[in-house]
Amino acid sequence: MRRYAVVGGIGAGKSTVCRLLARHGGRVVDVDRLGHRALRLPRLRQQLSARFGTAMLGPGGEVDRRRLGRRVFRDPSALRALNALVHPEIGRLLRRRLQSLERRGVPYVLIDAALFLELDLGLPVDAVVAVTAPRAVRRQRLLQRGLSAAEVEARLHSQRRLGVWTRRADLRLDNRGSRADLVTQVEELWRQLERRRRQRGGRGWKRL
Repeated sequence: MRRYAVVGGIGAGKSTVCRLLARHGGRVVDVDRLGHRALRLPRLRQQLSARFGTAMLGPGGEVDRRRLGRRVFRDPSALRALNALVHPEIGRLLRRRLQSLERRGVPYVLIDAALFLELDLGLPVDAVVAVTAPRAVRRQRLLQRGLSAAEVEARLHSQRRLGVWTRRADLRLDNRGSRADLVTQVEELWRQLERRRRQRGGRGWKRL
């Protein structure tokens, strides 16, 4: 089963790119959703409460992601502490999901993960695709999602290493234009991935 990691800054459109690429017979694994699942684990809730306080919990004792986000996206040290707790749990869930899809005979998966290159999972992939868009375009898209201007700036600032992710990627797609332009680019991207597959033949995965 081939594995393609799709990275990109918030608002760049990587999830849309994943859905379009999956139309050729693959499956999307949304790492953000796995992160939501991880936050529901009792052991992780306890660790987060100990680190950030019970103010991060909602009325039912669940982690309130918006409250947590407001805290960590303004404080780099808090964000690092959060990642140190959450990323290992995400890694375990991701490996379990990939194993399940491989047993079912899925030909390839698209790992939708903005922070894939930061997760340090030791997970080999066939290629890393970076989806990019200018900061102003991403800002406008985030505002249209209902985030406040302060929340948007905090999230954009938390992804300062975006240029590093892009430089480490094997393939890049610039999503600043129309939906029709994006569809055309994704089809060309798929052809490039197929060429890479044929050229590599039976060789192993790229290890990051």
